[in-house]
Amino acid sequence: MAAALLLALLSAGAADAARLTGRQLVVFDKPSSARSSSVLTTVLARAGVVRAGPGIPRLGIATVRGPEGALARLRRDPSVRSVSPEWQRDLRRMPNDPALTTPETEFGGLPGGAPLQWTLARENFPAAWEVTTGGGAIVGVLDSGVDGNHPELSGKLHSLDEIGTSTGATVDTEGHGTHVSGLACAATNDGRATAGAGWDCRIAVVKVERLFDEDIIAGINTAVARGADAINMSFGGGGTSAALDLAIDRAVAAGVVPVAAAGNSGETEQGAPASLLQPGNAPDITAGRGLVVTAADFLDRRAGTGRGTQISMAAYGFYRESGGPPGIISTFPSNPTSFESGLSGGCGCRRTVAGDPRYAYLLGTSMATPQVAALAAMVGNLNPFLSAPEKIRLIKETARRSGGWNPDLGWGILDAGRAVDAARRIDRTPPSSKARARKRLRLRGRARKAALSVRWRGSDRPGAAALLASGVASYDLYMKRERGRYRRVRVATRRPSAKLRLRPGVYRLYTRARDRGGNLEGAPPKADVRLVIKR
Repeated sequence: MAAALLLALLSAGAADAARLTGRQLVVFDKPSSARSSSVLTTVLARAGVVRAGPGIPRLGIATVRGPEGALARLRRDPSVRSVSPEWQRDLRRMPNDPALTTPETEFGGLPGGAPLQWTLARENFPAAWEVTTGGGAIVGVLDSGVDGNHPELSGKLHSLDEIGTSTGATVDTEGHGTHVSGLACAATNDGRATAGAGWDCRIAVVKVERLFDEDIIAGINTAVARGADAINMSFGGGGTSAALDLAIDRAVAAGVVPVAAAGNSGETEQGAPASLLQPGNAPDITAGRGLVVTAADFLDRRAGTGRGTQISMAAYGFYRESGGPPGIISTFPSNPTSFESGLSGGCGCRRTVAGDPRYAYLLGTSMATPQVAALAAMVGNLNPFLSAPEKIRLIKETARRSGGWNPDLGWGILDAGRAVDAARRIDRTPPSSKARARKRLRLRGRARKAALSVRWRGSDRPGAAALLASGVASYDLYMKRERGRYRRVRVATRRPSAKLRLRPGVYRLYTRARDRGGNLEGAPPKADVRLVIKR
């Protein structure tokens, strides 16, 4: 990345240094306007602006430059929905201060003999892994790329894309993307140093080196197209953007959970994309289009990071604010990184684990966020019947907390075990049932009606492996005579049988089961029983 970005990343305690790029993002009312070269040229020429980037034609977004008067004319154009300034946003990492460049041997270990990678047990991932190890889950990581040769990551790369750069998605000169990717999906149970929160999840790598809004929007769109269950965005800052807002809407509509880092300096305004996911409505557990994550420390306190009504929840991103290991351990590139050659002699964060130097301690909301993104991907893969808003609410509802929402930790600290257990118990698959009865009856003597005994049975099976069915709660029995209409003759009965007295004629019967999750079996294409009663 540019030197200015590196300076912003390594300036300890600085507020977000997001900056305007000088470009504008135009959202057209109809995406076809941005896709049509002739229409786009006419609209831009009429306003007096010029194209300044490829835009995102599929979403109806064009990137332009022009004087304010021309931009004002563009805003008034009937084919334009919005024109908003483009921001270059910042990676969400709390930089190390010079004291944290001392060797690990001076840290004196962890209290209570806690392990090197203490975060996963405290976030209850082992309980989640008892249910699912995330096989098939995909985490989209929009970041600085990934070291494609790292042994913890080389087998976990689902797809590789880069936006606004040609340096290669498997080249990470920052180290940030490799660290974030390892926290989410590092190889687990392979005998190597660290485990990923999502165990068997895979990474849709989208390298967005410049972090321009246009690149971020294209990155979100790419991750959705690659089948991501959740998208990790460990960056942010600056003002809002209607164009970025549109991309987030499209992702959520596709069932994807966007997860963004909060700020790192105790601010209440988190900057975009966080402020677009949770725009001051976090105390309402039903609100928000994604999860905004602040960082907790070893003592379960907010670690001096973002707070307030834009905070959804917390995950571990620090050991503690002063002293102790300088962050959270994860994978790191084999090549020298920008963090190691920055201000004050670099971060001093690289660590050798099990004889391998390709690991490092980094700290901040950037490190907390991918653990939440991994869980969101696991939950979505486990229960494919959940919408994005349902997954978002479930993860907040199951977070570990005392009381309700609070401005320091939002709805609480990530609890993977509770979230997965709750997800597996949400039953969205209707049960099935079938009625049985005699097919022919004859009236006896002077009887006007025949007695019919109808029996039925039902079952409720989960819609996917590892899910739990809620069980059949009741049955409705439907019947029609001759060419009449079906009507319910038994409503919400728990009994497996019924006795009916019927006049001569041709009858058709079927049952519909309802489970404890509220799912109702659909009407069958043909009746379960066809009965003929003769005199």
